[in-house]
Amino acid sequence: FFFLMIRRPPRSTQSRSSAASDVYKRQIYFGVEWDDPTIGKHDGSVEGFRYFETSNGPTSGSLIKPEKANLGINIFEGILLKYFKTPEEQTKHDEKDQKLDQYGRPFEIDENAYFETIRKKHKKMVQFVGFDKIWKQINNLKEIRAISLFNLKISDLGPEDALGMVLPKLSILSLEQNLLYSWDQIYFIGKELPWLDSLQLTGNNLEKPKNAAEVTQITVPLTKNTIDVNPREAFRNLKTLILINMKLTWEDISNIIPAFANIEELVLCKNHLYDAENLKIGEGDLQKLLFLNVEETGLKNFADLQPFSPLPKLDRLVISKNELQKLGQFTGFNSVTQLSAENNLFEDPFVLHEMSQFASLRSLRILHNPFIQKFGIAHIRLRAIAENKLIQIVNGTQLGRYDRKDSEIYYLRSTFEEYFKIVNRPHYDYDFEDLMKYCDTNHPRIKELIQKYGNPYELIKDQDNSQQKSQSTQKQSVVNLKFIAGSGPLVGKDPIKKKFPESTTIGWLKNFSSKTFKIPQSKVVLLYHTEPKDPFIELEEDMKDFLFYGIRTVSYTHLRAHETPEHLVCRLLLE
Repeated sequence: FFFLMIRRPPRSTQSRSSAASDVYKRQIYFGVEWDDPTIGKHDGSVEGFRYFETSNGPTSGSLIKPEKANLGINIFEGILLKYFKTPEEQTKHDEKDQKLDQYGRPFEIDENAYFETIRKKHKKMVQFVGFDKIWKQINNLKEIRAISLFNLKISDLGPEDALGMVLPKLSILSLEQNLLYSWDQIYFIGKELPWLDSLQLTGNNLEKPKNAAEVTQITVPLTKNTIDVNPREAFRNLKTLILINMKLTWEDISNIIPAFANIEELVLCKNHLYDAENLKIGEGDLQKLLFLNVEETGLKNFADLQPFSPLPKLDRLVISKNELQKLGQFTGFNSVTQLSAENNLFEDPFVLHEMSQFASLRSLRILHNPFIQKFGIAHIRLRAIAENKLIQIVNGTQLGRYDRKDSEIYYLRSTFEEYFKIVNRPHYDYDFEDLMKYCDTNHPRIKELIQKYGNPYELIKDQDNSQQKSQSTQKQSVVNLKFIAGSGPLVGKDPIKKKFPESTTIGWLKNFSSKTFKIPQSKVVLLYHTEPKDPFIELEEDMKDFLFYGIRTVSYTHLRAHETPEHLVCRLLLE
């Protein structure tokens, strides 16, 4: 931020002469507040006298002489610097022999474009193929549709009607990391380029905006003329607005929203969005918004985003790299199908249940949160699937055919085990009503899963006669298996019948299957299902027993086995 400053002398002291002070007084300086707060020398106060105030730290200000200041260039100079060759460059290009690559295509080497190699830190020049065609296209600016003017120190947009005349068909404009300073300049862009589809303003520090709904005139900086502009009409075709790292607040966003009421993508990363009480979205604004990104904005309370919840088309929401510990209860967001919540402070997996409040959620990203290290990525993924009924993609991975049922059964059993550990009770002797109270608070979906799959740790009813109880217990402790070969030397042979205690481990059963079918144990895979039409579930934990997987005594449990090129697949079919 630049402004003109006539430096006054400090208060008179015995050590300073009046003549020196008079010379000091006549010097003219620019007061500067740097974007990087570490490169200045003070906060606007020098030798006890305050010339200006900074807002970016005690070392973010400097006083510099006008001849050392770069006040920026206009956008047309930026286009020339970025896309057009100087006469010297063109002459040099014409004089030298044209180089061809291995495919016979002409190419050029831009000496200002290079990569530094990691090992020896040598500069490796970049070859640009087909530059002649690019130059021809750029030279015909009236047909160009996309321009990127990154970090060219552009501070002025030229006189009225010039930008629209030079770039009449421009639809994508990137002005990232330049020296634009006023929202009037931004509204001027909309007036000049009515077909603009995407606008990138990242890194420009603009002055506080007025409410765009009340703006009717703007000032053209170059001519200082005032022209009539309705910001609501200026950006009627804009779909994407990128405002990263611009020190914007929610109050600023609320003031500019009326000018961009029809956008579909809004990116607000790395801004100062701490004043949620100032966020207001007017009726009819952002009704077409599909994508909202508030990554790395210091978001601590998800409720701060509640004003966005009624938007009817909001489909993708990014809240990653913030300070969220939970989501809490919220309403709305009914159209959100994709949620990215990576790199937050989630420690309690209960937040996965809170995410089920997104009624249409299909895709979820939750990596790099504390609960990943605490519970393991597999547990978090399975619970996320079990808690969210419509989820189809977790952390970029599509659900398999049987993943939902596997996840729900896993979540059901792990919740029971969690409760047994808390109350220090065995699986055959616990208070079911107390378990349900615990689940109401911590695992609300468990009742529904019990209705769907049954109780994996069904209690044995008391018997009046202790002998009957003993017999009942013994009866419940045996599982009858019937092995049926699907391939290999035993195909077509009679089933092999065998009884196993309920406490039999999966590892022991794999060992038995390996010996029976003469297949290495490392290739044995056990699958089961409760009904012939149900999907199969893998028994993968060798140290767990039948009870862990809810396999209990029936008339016979069928185990169908067949060998594949890689595995022996044993399928337990429960009658």
